[in-house]
Amino acid sequence: MLATPVLATGITHLTDARYFAAWEVAYLAFPVEGAAPDAISWDYLAALREWVAGPEIVVELAANVDAALAAETLSAQNVHLALVPFSAPASTPEKLVAAGITVFAHLPVEGYQQTEDVAENLAAHPGAERVVLDFTAGGIGWADLEEGHPFTLSELRELLNQRPCFLRIDLENANPKSIAADYPLAGMAVRGSSEEKVGYKSFDDLDGLFEGLEIFE
Repeated sequence: MLATPVLATGITHLTDARYFAAWEVAYLAFPVEGAAPDAISWDYLAALREWVAGPEIVVELAANVDAALAAETLSAQNVHLALVPFSAPASTPEKLVAAGITVFAHLPVEGYQQTEDVAENLAAHPGAERVVLDFTAGGIGWADLEEGHPFTLSELRELLNQRPCFLRIDLENANPKSIAADYPLAGMAVRGSSEEKVGYKSFDDLDGLFEGLEIFE
């Protein structure tokens, strides 16, 4: 059991899917048709789902997706969660929500942005139930926030109070369990990556996070 819900995004192969499912993440997100350079097909998504159980399935959609068509396909695949970029038109999450799809939104944070910039972005797409606040996109780690760049941990807390957020950030030597307890998080977010060879990859970069979040019952 983990101390906070985890959303694993960018899942494009079974090795990642099984690893994250074994750690009992709350959500597995798969990019489809244009959502990422290595996006998978709907058919491959259906095949991957046959091999994992436990996490809720999320489909990552491209910013320019036809929302009405996507909602129809999601319903046909019995998927009720979608992750959309903040760069998507406001009508995209609105149409998905109207079709009964729960929407998460992905918001990258860049090093040049101030708290006010991120707060303004967080106010967009009000139909999204939760936001992935992604500091890795701007190369920002927990130690940077401790030093006040691009803003402070107190300001981060204010942002997290604005709406439910999954936090994606390199925690470095910080204690993930303490952060999960001390900050108003919806959860943590991580991202999958390509295999080193078919059926094999190292998870050294993620093991520490999950081990740090593990609760022994």
